[in-house]
Amino acid sequence: MKKKFVKDLMIPISNYVTVKKTATLIDVLKALELARQENTHAHRDAIVVDDSGAFLGKVTMIDVFRALEPNYKKIVGDRSTGTLTKDFVMKAVKEFNLWMAPEQNICKRGSSKTVSEVMHAPENVEFIQENDTLEKALNLYVMGVHQPLIVKNGETVTGVLRFGDIFEVVRKALLSCDNDL
Repeated sequence: MKKKFVKDLMIPISNYVTVKKTATLIDVLKALELARQENTHAHRDAIVVDDSGAFLGKVTMIDVFRALEPNYKKIVGDRSTGTLTKDFVMKAVKEFNLWMAPEQNICKRGSSKTVSEVMHAPENVEFIQENDTLEKALNLYVMGVHQPLIVKNGETVTGVLRFGDIFEVVRKALLSCDNDL
């Protein structure tokens, strides 16, 4: 497989769904739906920017779920680390009544949340440089980095690298091996 770099696969920040931190969670979902309808990229995440367009954070699927069920913070704090056992998870679900009445709460909770309440401010490990290899990015994902990776050129955020896009590169490489055997 030819050595590939992050910049070869990343989605430029200008092509990604962006929202302001004052937007609501509903605004985020509408922006994602609009992007899906326009067939740009099938985004399920949004980048949060300030009024000047500077990067602030991201809102991912996991951030949305955690925002809709606030009891998760009682269990794992702001960031989940490590591997959870099935027994631990099921005990926590019961003890904290996680998602016990989603149909009654989802609209109420979701419509009142702002992006600043939901967004994830990435840690250093969640940033990757344009000239890093895809192997480095893959290792970060497999070891548990909060998706997607934020791509930088120096200190400037330039794009987003999604796990599914890396998987497609690996999948295609594996399928081409079948022809070589």
